[in-house]
Amino acid sequence: MTWEDSFKVIIAALGAVGGSALIILGLSSWLGKVWANRILEKDKFKYAQELESLRSATQNFHSSLSLTNATYFETKKAYAEKRVVAIAEVWKSFVEFREKYPPEIFWLDILVKEEYGEFYTNPKFTNFKNGTDLGVISDIMPKELDLSRPFMDDITYQLFGTYTGTVARLCFYLNKCCSGNTPEYDWRNDDGVVRILSAGLSDVEFQQFQNEKWSVQILLNFLQFRISNHLKSIATGADLAKEAMDHAVEFSKVVTAIRDDETLKKANKALHRTSQ
Repeated sequence: MTWEDSFKVIIAALGAVGGSALIILGLSSWLGKVWANRILEKDKFKYAQELESLRSATQNFHSSLSLTNATYFETKKAYAEKRVVAIAEVWKSFVEFREKYPPEIFWLDILVKEEYGEFYTNPKFTNFKNGTDLGVISDIMPKELDLSRPFMDDITYQLFGTYTGTVARLCFYLNKCCSGNTPEYDWRNDDGVVRILSAGLSDVEFQQFQNEKWSVQILLNFLQFRISNHLKSIATGADLAKEAMDHAVEFSKVVTAIRDDETLKKANKALHRTSQ
């Protein structure tokens, strides 16, 4: 039997049963659409649940980040306030030390190296020995600076240490002169002074000190200038502002990453597809 013969037989059969076959075919088509829609509705509900779960998790994480961010800035605010108080305490300690250290060390500027022997031979300088005793210097050294350490940077303490260490070493040098043990070298070439200044000054500053042969007065004024300028700088909170800005940038990156999460994109795409 050819295909044409088979087609004729089918047409004849349909004619015999009237329109019932057409009804059956139509019913089958309708049932197919119903089941297809049910499957789509089921998938849509499934994706909607997944999307809602993702949205909820994302919102919770975003809220957690926001709380962390707010806590960070509140902590930094409190820290900045503590730092301002610490700066005032550090400067107070510096001024107190400056007012108490032996002014006799400035006589190293008044006399030249060849005259330092007079600190021992000239009766006018008799009291210089007691005034520059290291025990006296130890007593006036700031004792409470460490209380402010958590709120200050290392540079502050390095500069402060350079200043106090230089004063102490100059007192030691002058005390040797007053004891009749005048060093053969100038105070600028004293090993202790060189060690302290080479660590506390930049290479350029240290070379300038040596080449220009700064006086005691110029040296201490320069160190005081460095300390006051640095305290002014950190008092403005520039370093904390930079840290806060870096934190804000990182926070923004995290939020953007959440927004661009591929899983969330796929869920949205699936929900859009099932709604069509």
